[in-house]
Amino acid sequence: MRKLTENEISQLFDFTKKHYVEFYDVQVELVDHLANAIEDQWKENLNISFEDALDIEFKKFGIFGFTGLVEQKQAELHKYYNKMLWGEVLKFISIPKVVVSVVLYLSIYFFLKNTNAIGETIVLTLLLISFIFFMIDGFRFISKSKREQKREGKSWLIQSVAQSIFSLPTIGLGGVYFTFINRFFEEQLGLSNSGVYFLAFFALIQCICMYVFYKIIKPHFNNSIKETEKRYQFA
Repeated sequence: MRKLTENEISQLFDFTKKHYVEFYDVQVELVDHLANAIEDQWKENLNISFEDALDIEFKKFGIFGFTGLVEQKQAELHKYYNKMLWGEVLKFISIPKVVVSVVLYLSIYFFLKNTNAIGETIVLTLLLISFIFFMIDGFRFISKSKREQKREGKSWLIQSVAQSIFSLPTIGLGGVYFTFINRFFEEQLGLSNSGVYFLAFFALIQCICMYVFYKIIKPHFNNSIKETEKRYQFA
């Protein structure tokens, strides 16, 4: 039975790049799939040319070609990490971690209640600082990833997902916006001071999310990237 030559395998890599597959790990998976499919065709008909066999297999991916597959893999990874993030966050409303959440919320609430405008300013400032820190850390992570990709000439799907997640705003910024909006309506409509409850809630969620992200999600990303690089090092 005929096998693909090294030159034909190289052509398959070029083919995936030409059809907008930029991630090397996805390229390897596609090349492996295409190579096996082409060789299976040769088992049935040895007279089919490499180009014709490739064209037959590519048409099986539909009108969007490889783009749909890449987007599907990205969506699956996004879903996986979002589920991980919110799964860990929700653990803080279940026993025994709910005790920590209640104590932390009450501490923030009574701090705001007893310090009035000063306490509110402090909490708002901390929320803004945490947001800025997250953005700066995300920028550093993305810049480092791009430098590594440029140096190695390869990019990974997991890096792309990590970069997009690092680019997302945090809960804290929403807390800052809500506080200013709430204050406006209190002044305009004479509402009672409900902002303290919500600001304490936003601060609590921000603390939990930052903890989960830097204690669990970010280390998991780093480990996954290292494992991916190791797995495809000699591919």
